[in-house]
Amino acid sequence: MHGYRRIFSFTALASALLFTSCLFDTRDAQPPTPGTGGGCILDTPERAFTCMTQALANQQDGDYERSISENFVFSPTLADSLDEFFNGIDVYAGWDKETEILVLQLLLGDSEATLVDFGTPSREINKNTFVRWSVSYSLKVVTVAAPTDTTVYKGVAKIDVKNENGNWRVTFWDEVATVEGFSTWGFLRGRLKLQLPN
Repeated sequence: MHGYRRIFSFTALASALLFTSCLFDTRDAQPPTPGTGGGCILDTPERAFTCMTQALANQQDGDYERSISENFVFSPTLADSLDEFFNGIDVYAGWDKETEILVLQLLLGDSEATLVDFGTPSREINKNTFVRWSVSYSLKVVTVAAPTDTTVYKGVAKIDVKNENGNWRVTFWDEVATVEGFSTWGFLRGRLKLQLPN
């Protein structure tokens, strides 16, 4: 009798599972819609600026990181590298993509809004797979800390972008001039770098 109950229970369970599985139809996977969920598209030399701008406006580092080459190098102005704030520390030494993204994450974590304006970049070198831009930028940062404070950074940079397997990414950011009355984004980078663990 017990054996009969076990067989009946097992048969009932199997039938229930079979019936349940028939309620759901499988479907073919659909390709993602272009431009959604896949990050900012870097299909032209100008798009690196668009993607970095969107990343900061959205307070997310993903599109910024996608815009930066694995071979990225940052170089500050001479004035920034010698600024007394850094107390003789070569804070900019070995600045690569990893450093850039860690510093960006600190910036986004410390602010409630970040807005960058690259103005109208002009081409200094224009080749099939390489463009050097001259850029006058401004970066507006609204801090999280109370009382909320807004700081604007301005500077002039030469920014190289290179076509890497169909994606135009920033390979070199060379700060070349300051704007009177403003600190550069490079100076802000240096200050944030000091917060990183050694």
